[in-house]
Amino acid sequence: MSHDSYLACVFGNPIEQSKSPTIHSMFAEQFNISLEYQKRFAEADGFKQSADEFFSNPQVIGANITMPFKDDALQYANTLSSQAQRAGAVNTLIRKENGFIGDNTDGYGLVTDLMNNSINLNDSTVLLIGAGGAAKGVVPALVDAKVKRIDIYNRSANKAVDLCEYTNKYSSNTTQVYDARYVNTYDLIINATSLSLQHNLPDISDDIFITMPAVYDMVYLNKPTAFLAHAKSLGCNKCIDGLGMLVNQAARSFELWFHKTPDTAPVLEYLRAQLK
Repeated sequence: MSHDSYLACVFGNPIEQSKSPTIHSMFAEQFNISLEYQKRFAEADGFKQSADEFFSNPQVIGANITMPFKDDALQYANTLSSQAQRAGAVNTLIRKENGFIGDNTDGYGLVTDLMNNSINLNDSTVLLIGAGGAAKGVVPALVDAKVKRIDIYNRSANKAVDLCEYTNKYSSNTTQVYDARYVNTYDLIINATSLSLQHNLPDISDDIFITMPAVYDMVYLNKPTAFLAHAKSLGCNKCIDGLGMLVNQAARSFELWFHKTPDTAPVLEYLRAQLK
């Protein structure tokens, strides 16, 4: 594709709140790439129609996909990266001559942000709270980061069991994924539910914080989330929100489209200042 200007977007419902246009515009500026990045709302059952319409423009290089369309995007793609296949969800579509590659950069975004915050994943034990799309998207990358075990806790246990079985089918036996019916001790706890958006806490015992693990919430607000504030009040001093994950998963998408690696630090700093 030898256009002088490119077009990309993020599909979602709702979509108003998305920071993706800001992030990708800042990345494009770093390389003097002319990129128009839009937010596109799709009806709940209208992803394919919206995507077809958007991709009919030859300047489109790809798209990001947010809730609730990551499964639809998986169906839409012609081929899948191993991350997308193992996650069972797609958050990035990359246009190629012969169709679309579906990829998932959420896990990359999470693991990169954890490493940027000096959290050592190698041989660690992780508790993942939630078994929905957000949890599903990051499990393969945690497995690849060589964590020792991942326990998945979900309010409806059968969803946790399903996710464990799905993951263990695709991953080597080095990382075992279990459903957490009882609490172990953990090096890292990740909240992959959206409860923090309603200022609610997951329904799980405070015993998970006994060893003062590092705590990560995939949600970010203009102040610490209820989950992070709660962990802090119980003595956990490494508490990180999901803004860095957002920026890093976007950086990986950008790289898949343009084969250039953007500098995430100034973008993260800018968004952090905006939140305040």
